[in-house]
Amino acid sequence: MNEPLYQWLDDQRAQQRQLLLVIDSLAEPNPVQELFARDLMHDYVNLYHATEFADLADIGPWLVALSEFEIARIQPLLDAPERNWGWLASADRVELPVLAQHWRERMQVDDQGQRSLYRFQDNRVIARHLAELATPQQPLLLGPLASALCWDGERWRCFDNPRPGQYAAPFEAAWLALPEPDRVVQEIHRHNLTLWLWQNHAAATARLAETRVLSDWLSEQLDKAGVWGWRSLEHLQFLLRYQLDPELANHPAWIPEERESPEMHFARLSQMLHATSTARDQ
Repeated sequence: MNEPLYQWLDDQRAQQRQLLLVIDSLAEPNPVQELFARDLMHDYVNLYHATEFADLADIGPWLVALSEFEIARIQPLLDAPERNWGWLASADRVELPVLAQHWRERMQVDDQGQRSLYRFQDNRVIARHLAELATPQQPLLLGPLASALCWDGERWRCFDNPRPGQYAAPFEAAWLALPEPDRVVQEIHRHNLTLWLWQNHAAATARLAETRVLSDWLSEQLDKAGVWGWRSLEHLQFLLRYQLDPELANHPAWIPEERESPEMHFARLSQMLHATSTARDQ
C-alpha cells in the first residue's frame, strides 16, 4: 500500500526538492496537535489567519514546511492515510508566504452569491480534482508546487505539476465545475455543518469535542434526523444546536408523538425547547 508513497519521497529527495504538508485540522484526532507535540511546527502558516475567516482559524488548513530529516517523525501520519489528515507536496523551494497567497486566492468559492470554502486540504477532494483536470489546468490549481501526493480514499496518487509557477487571480477555476459524486456531496454537507457548529456554537462544540469524537456525534444526529424525516437545513441546525445542550439533549419531548408529521414534530419541539431554554437563561 505504501510503495507509491516511498517511491514519491525518494523521487523528491533525488531532485533535491523541499517538502510540505497540507494539513486538514478537521481530521480526528487533530494532526496539528500531533505535529506540535513532535516538535515539527517550526515553519508553518494557518491559512485562515489574517483573513475574513480568522474566526475559523482553529479548524482551518495549515501549510507546514518539512526538512527531509523530519520525514521519519511524521511516520504515524504516513502509516494512517485513511485518517484523511491532508496531503504531501514538494517544491524546488518552499516559500510559505507565496504558497499561502496562492491557496488563499483559491479557498473562497462564490456560487451565485452563496459563499463557501473550497476544501483543498481534504486529500480526497484534491486527489479527485487533480485526476479529473486536463493537464493544462493542473498548474492553475497546484501553482508553485512541483508535485503532490494524495490519498484518494483507496490508494496514494501522485500528481506532477507540468508547469510550476505563480498564477494570480483572475483565473478559471475549472476544478469547481467538476460534478460532485453523491458521496462527495454528502461529505461536503457534513463539513458545512461542522463549520456551522464551530462558527455559531464554538464553546459548546469545543466542550463536546473533549469527550466525544465530533464526527461520530454528528453521524448520530444525522441518523436521527433521517429517521424523523428532518432534511432541511433549518431542521438540521435546530437539531444540532439543542443536542449540544446537555440539559436538553435527552429531553423526552424529542421522541416523536404518534401520527406526528416531521413538520408537526419540528414545530412542537421548536416552541417547547425555545421556551425552556429562554426560561432557564433568565
